[in-house]
Amino acid sequence: MANDNQNPQNPQMPGMPGMQGMQGMNPMMMQMMQMMGQMAGGMGMAPQFDPAAAPFQGEVSKDEDPGLEAELIRPATFDDLIRKQEALPTGTVLDYLCLSEDSKTSLGGLPKGCTMALVGPPGKGKTRTTLGTLARVAQSGTKVAFVVAEEGFHDKAGSGRDDLGSRMTKIGMKATGLGEDEFREQVLENMWVIESQYHRGQTWDDFIAKYRYLVEKAGIGFVVIDSLNMLDPSRSKTADHLSTLKTYNHEQGVTCLCVGQIKDTGAPVGGEAMVHTADAVFLIEEMGLTSKDQAAEWGGKYRERIDIIRAVKSVTTPTFPHPIRIEQDEIGELGVSDAQPADKAVLPLP
Repeated sequence: MANDNQNPQNPQMPGMPGMQGMQGMNPMMMQMMQMMGQMAGGMGMAPQFDPAAAPFQGEVSKDEDPGLEAELIRPATFDDLIRKQEALPTGTVLDYLCLSEDSKTSLGGLPKGCTMALVGPPGKGKTRTTLGTLARVAQSGTKVAFVVAEEGFHDKAGSGRDDLGSRMTKIGMKATGLGEDEFREQVLENMWVIESQYHRGQTWDDFIAKYRYLVEKAGIGFVVIDSLNMLDPSRSKTADHLSTLKTYNHEQGVTCLCVGQIKDTGAPVGGEAMVHTADAVFLIEEMGLTSKDQAAEWGGKYRERIDIIRAVKSVTTPTFPHPIRIEQDEIGELGVSDAQPADKAVLPLP
């Protein structure tokens, strides 16, 4: 009798999961063989394979493709390994919240190249402070961008409303001391505006496309976003969006200040995740003067509530260790109050 092992119509079944030559087999028999192979694997007759381990199997590629090598960072090769944090002056209380490396003076501005959050209750001067800052930075020759997510920038219909563009011009002229013609030439020529209101159908992806185009084509160095929360009306991805934005800004060398909102609890919208993600966080709060001694210390009345600002964090600099009492000036920008306690006085500018 002929050996079945030599009959192509009756193949062997070595290690059933790896059967060969089943082309001529009865379909029902073939299905049974496949089921037996699967059962054999489950009973330990064939080793189980963890798919998660697949990327770590085999040898590292030995080809000369520099792709993977190019993605690795070798700090030992850097010529400029140690750097000093530079400042972007704002002319506002924000210049005092971060400190020099030795903590002996204020930094004198926002930490340059960082993506930061300025958060607080409505009506406390956040937007007006950032508008004055935009004007001063643009006047210095840096190209700036203003991302508007809460209202229209220019009232094309001429309804009589004092629109955001008009308010920005008036605040900017006061902040820089320029007349209208000089302001147009020295400030507005260095300024771009992105409207990104979600109620107009603008998505996060739409915003990113406009933002990248503007930064890379115009060479933007400083950006104010008012506000980051409104770019995500669901409020569920604020921290994720900030992380994406921060990574891109670091790659492009952009300094970015995001205006943010707070919850009824006093915590920033985006929570701890947002605070963790930002390079620096500045929080405006109301502080109750709950004793007569505290009222005397802060130059207020017993049970009065005063506005303060504090640096919650900064990853590149030391921060001022005390709250700073703030007041709005004639154009609504935030400055250090004359009632700031002497033992908590802000440090001098560099």
